[in-house]
Amino acid sequence: MDLGAHFMDAAHYTKGAFWGRWKDNLKLLVSLVIFPLFFGYLVSILRGEDPAPPVRWSWGMFVDGIKICMIWMFYIVPVIVGVMALAGSVLVLYEMEGVGAIEPLLPEIIGGVLGVLVLYILLSLFVNIALILFARERRFFAAFSFGKIWRCIDRIGFWQYVAAVVLVAAFSNAVIALVMLIPVDVVAFALLALVTIPLSIFQARYYARIYDLAME
Repeated sequence: MDLGAHFMDAAHYTKGAFWGRWKDNLKLLVSLVIFPLFFGYLVSILRGEDPAPPVRWSWGMFVDGIKICMIWMFYIVPVIVGVMALAGSVLVLYEMEGVGAIEPLLPEIIGGVLGVLVLYILLSLFVNIALILFARERRFFAAFSFGKIWRCIDRIGFWQYVAAVVLVAAFSNAVIALVMLIPVDVVAFALLALVTIPLSIFQARYYARIYDLAME
C-alpha cells in the first residue's frame, strides 16, 4: 500500500473541496456549528463520492451526522472510561496523601497511560472501517458487523493499516499543535475551528481510498 499516494490523493481531494467553491465553504463553516450537518457531509465522502460533493443541507444529512456521532461514541466509550478511571485514581491518591503517594506508583500509572493509548489505537482501527461500512451500506448496524470489519482490516493488511492510521494521526496532531502554539487564545480557537474542516475532509477521503483499494 502506497501511503504517500493515499496522502497526496487526500490532499488533492481536500483542495478540490474548497478551491473556487466559496458558497460551499460558507456552508461548511455553518455546518461546523450545527455539527450533525458537518458530520453528515463527511458521510458522503466516506461513501466514495469523487470529486468532493457540494454541500446540500437536508434532513437526511442531519440524521446521518447524528448516527455517525453515535457510532463514534460507542467505540470510544472504553477509552473515555479508561482515562476517567486512571485520572480519578491519581486524583484520589493526591488528595488523600499528596505527591508522595503517587511517586512509588509512577510505573503503574505510566503503564496505565500506555494501555489506554494502545486501546485508543486499536479502537481507531475499527471505528474508521465501521463508519465507512455505515456510509456504504446505509445501515446503522452495519457499523457493528465486527466480523466484516476485521475481514476488511485483514484485506488491507493489519500492520500497513496501523502505519496508515499513525501517519494521518501524526499529521493531524502536528497541524493542531502548530495552531495551539499561537499565544492569543481567541485567534488559536478560531484557527482550530477552521483547520478542523479540511482535516476532517482529508481524513475521510484518506480512509475511504484505503478501503476502496483494499476491496478491489
